Amino acid sequence: MIVAARLLKILLLAGMSVLLFGCSDDGMNDLREFVENAHKDTKPKVDPIPEVKTHEVFAYGSAEGTDPFGEFNLRPRGTKAANKSGPDLRRRKEPLEEYPLDALKMVGTLSRKSESWVIIQAPDGTVHKAQVGNYLGQNFGKLVSISEDKIELIETIQDPLGDWIKRDASISVVE
Repeated sequence: MIVAARLLKILLLAGMSVLLFGCSDDGMNDLREFVENAHKDTKPKVDPIPEVKTHEVFAYGSAEGTDPFGEFNLRPRGTKAANKSGPDLRRRKEPLEEYPLDALKMVGTLSRKSESWVIIQAPDGTVHKAQVGNYLGQNFGKLVSISEDKIELIETIQDPLGDWIKRDASISVVE
C-alpha cells in the first residue's frame, strides 16, 4: 500500500509537470515572427564598381627641361637666406636649451633700472630667469627682446638641404 501511494504521488507530480511545461509560453513569439519577416522583401543596394581611370604615359627627357631633383628645385621657397656657418656648436649649453620651446612657459618679467629679465617655467616645474642674449629651446633660440607680455627669439635651424636658416619665434605670458 505504501508503494502504491508513492507511485501515485510520483505519477501525479509527473502529470502536473507535463501540464505546466505544456502551458508555458516564453512571450517571444511576436519577436520571432518580426525577425523572420522584417527584411524579407528588401533587397540590398550595391553601388557599381567605379570605372578605372587610365593615365597617360609620360616619358621625361632630361634634355628637354630642368632636372626635377636639382638643388634649385629642392630648395624651399620663401625662407630667409641660408647661412652656411650655422650656430656655435662648441658653446656651452644653457639650462633652458634642454627643453623644446613650446614646453617653456613665460610667467612674468623683472626689471631694475635699465635691465630686464624674463621668468620662465620649465616642464619639470623649475623656474629660471633669462635676459636678452640668453638661449632657450632646442633650436638655438637666442632671446632678442623682452616685453611685459611676450619675448621674442631668433632660432637657427637646418633646412632640408642642410643649410642653417634663421626664423622668428616668441613665447607669450601664460595666464
